[in-house]
Amino acid sequence: MILAPGLQVQEIVEPRAWHRALSPYRCADAEAAWESGPAMLVQARVFNTPESHAETLPCVCPESGVAVTFWGRLDNRENLAARLNLEPSLADSQIVLAAWRRWGEALPEQLLGDFSLVVLDPVHRQVFIARDPFGAKPLYYRLNNKALIFATTLAAFRVLKTGSPAPDKDWMGRFLVNLSQHDNRQTCFDDVVKLPPGHCLTVGSDGKEQLRRWFVWRDDPPAAKRRDPRWVDEYRAALEQAIRCRMRSSYPLGTENSGGIDSAAITAYLAHFLGEPGDRLHSFGLALCEQEPAFILETSQQRRIVHNYILTALPERGDDDIERVLTVLGHPEEYRMGSAHLPFYRECELRDVRTLFSGFGGDEAVTNPGHHLRYELLNAGQYAQLWNILPGNPLMRTLRLAKAITINHDPQPYSSLYIDAWKNKRPHLLLREELLQRLNIDDLYLETARYDAPYRRINDFVLNSLAPYVTNRLENCTLIAASFGVEYSWPLLDVRLVQQYLSTPSIEKFGPQGMGRYLHRCAINRIVSSRIAWKPTKDMGSDRLARERNSTAGLQSVIKQAQRQAAHLHPALEELIDIKKLCGQIERVTRGEVDQWIANTFRKNVEALRLLNHWLHGGPVD
Repeated sequence: MILAPGLQVQEIVEPRAWHRALSPYRCADAEAAWESGPAMLVQARVFNTPESHAETLPCVCPESGVAVTFWGRLDNRENLAARLNLEPSLADSQIVLAAWRRWGEALPEQLLGDFSLVVLDPVHRQVFIARDPFGAKPLYYRLNNKALIFATTLAAFRVLKTGSPAPDKDWMGRFLVNLSQHDNRQTCFDDVVKLPPGHCLTVGSDGKEQLRRWFVWRDDPPAAKRRDPRWVDEYRAALEQAIRCRMRSSYPLGTENSGGIDSAAITAYLAHFLGEPGDRLHSFGLALCEQEPAFILETSQQRRIVHNYILTALPERGDDDIERVLTVLGHPEEYRMGSAHLPFYRECELRDVRTLFSGFGGDEAVTNPGHHLRYELLNAGQYAQLWNILPGNPLMRTLRLAKAITINHDPQPYSSLYIDAWKNKRPHLLLREELLQRLNIDDLYLETARYDAPYRRINDFVLNSLAPYVTNRLENCTLIAASFGVEYSWPLLDVRLVQQYLSTPSIEKFGPQGMGRYLHRCAINRIVSSRIAWKPTKDMGSDRLARERNSTAGLQSVIKQAQRQAAHLHPALEELIDIKKLCGQIERVTRGEVDQWIANTFRKNVEALRLLNHWLHGGPVD
């Protein structure tokens, strides 16, 4: 935080209140409150890497008085230390401070890893903040004529002496229809915004802000008509590097394994790099479908992973869990996977696991199906290569090729599956019709309904899939896991790995007979069992629990929750929702007049109401 002239830090916030906002459920291993003139930094740190134990909070330059706070992981620390003539054993923040002195505002371009950082110059009343390309570490700020306030959680803004910022009603409206997570700037508060991923912000002594996008992907795959094994080797090297650099911990490691090729590859590589995993690796699996337990355990048995924890059902989310998430995030959770894995975080905390690996992000980037190659080859007139990747026997491939050449349909602007889903879902949304119109909800949904439909190149799909909802999930998961002392890690969203994929010829990404995710499959084939590496689809069998949840009996607890929320609606929600429609849905579901769409939408409506009501009331309603 940096203040306008004439103001005192204590007029804005009590440092102890910020410490509680940063570490509400466990004591940090180190914390500090630093003040210099009009500036203040409050930090809390959980030790993880060997260097973090000796880190000074914040890192302050003795000559200039510039202070640096860094939350994240430097993956190129040895390279930076060598370029800056520093000892590689220095803490990340010390390396970042030296890098700032060398490169100034070009600092982010020199860094690799997941991070949010602040450089504060109290003498010249200047602040520089930056985030990594994917936004794994959150960073929010509020700038007005009194102060620039920045924080890694929105919870920090709720404890200001000037009062908590006002909830944004438009954000709440979008939250009610599950569309609030598709924005890289807006937050739940009127006057607090996110720093977008891959951006940096400079605020000078005059209070003017300069927002700059410092990171841009290269879309530069060379043209190729046949496959070359070197591309598999280069991708494998980038994948192994992405996993290894995240293993730099003084504590046991954890890994989420769903049994699919993304999480299985990460789990298998972790065990492979550790040799005999023993007590150094713990595997966590969520098995809701029939085949998932067998696929999860296959990797553990093959790689001799001793500690395995498999959930076969998700526990009901209680008021205490909701309260914890609201306290940590400062707002209702937009992407619910963060709290879905609460049992994993609790196990990690019990076993002092401080790094948890996840396979999320593969589908959006390096393990996307790759079927857009068909359009690429068709557009380029490479019919022989197109024939080779089409499924079926030679005759069927020839017929399919002839059809593709003759018709050559342009891609549709939207996915038909998404459009059909919206047509079924929209009549059951609780947001008032006039608000649906004013907030352009139909248009917002259609933007998400594009998914893979309009693209004719693999890279076009990837570059448009790294959308705000990806960052939103990272933000939510990062903060919720951190409240248990756990650092989430996503190797498949490593900048070097994704860039390697984007720079690889498209012919490498989609295989013979319509085999998707081909590059990744070839790269992991030596480490992951062939049954997993070459499993043709992601299907894991039926989800018995999903059927039970949407049955008449399974919806009884949802009906009771809906009645509870309807009886205690916060006035702000009464302005937003169609109460008559809510009561009608409760009556209809009570009578058992439901189909799949009504059941799913009703459940999501009630959950959104419950989270918002809890947040606005400051606690669960009776």
